[in-house]
Amino acid sequence: MSLKIHRSTERGVAEHGWLHSRFSFSFAHYHNSNRMNFGVLRVINDDRIDAGMGFDMHPHKNMEIVSIVTKGSLEHRDSQGNHGVIKAGEIQYMSAGSGVFHSEYAMETSDTELFQIWIYPNQEGGVPRYDQRDFNHHDKTNQWVTLISGDGREDSITIKQDAAIYLAEINESKKILIPDVQKDHGRLIFIIEGKIEINGHILEARDELQITDKEEYTLLALTESKVLLFDVPMH
Repeated sequence: MSLKIHRSTERGVAEHGWLHSRFSFSFAHYHNSNRMNFGVLRVINDDRIDAGMGFDMHPHKNMEIVSIVTKGSLEHRDSQGNHGVIKAGEIQYMSAGSGVFHSEYAMETSDTELFQIWIYPNQEGGVPRYDQRDFNHHDKTNQWVTLISGDGREDSITIKQDAAIYLAEINESKKILIPDVQKDHGRLIFIIEGKIEINGHILEARDELQITDKEEYTLLALTESKVLLFDVPMH
């Protein structure tokens, strides 16, 4: 058994007036040598952007970037000519490849909340890629829905890495299995909302559980809960 818990109170914090961020791993001015990454998972940023505000054009290179919008709408533009508005319940994917510039702005109508996730690719360079998908109509009740994967299974967004992100919305008192992963992979459970129990450990909103063994675990929802599951190579 190899379980490690990181509490929400241990996350990095950044306040920039219009941008309110919490960092699971070292990012920008927040540095924690013990919290650099989890395998190829480099970033889980929890951002709230004030209405009408955002990030001007800035560069990225050799990173798989996934944005999960949970409130409001985010407008994207990039140097490849892509333009889209990502609404709550939708997922945006950008493979930075050999290099891309992009901007992200919250729409004027309301503040926008999102998780920004960075994953190291399994191949560097290449033409930047963009995708956007609406997952509002997928049934996530008491089951895992695949948001991103390396092979595009179950209508997920395909990324350049043998990794996956799953989302489940679990009713109070319901249990679901945390599936096993292949050799040299790890699992990270991130609680978006609610309160759950795994193997006697209680986790609440924005807490995180890292699993680096291959055992099968059961997740019990102590309240209505929304949970992300990351399956990533550990090398």
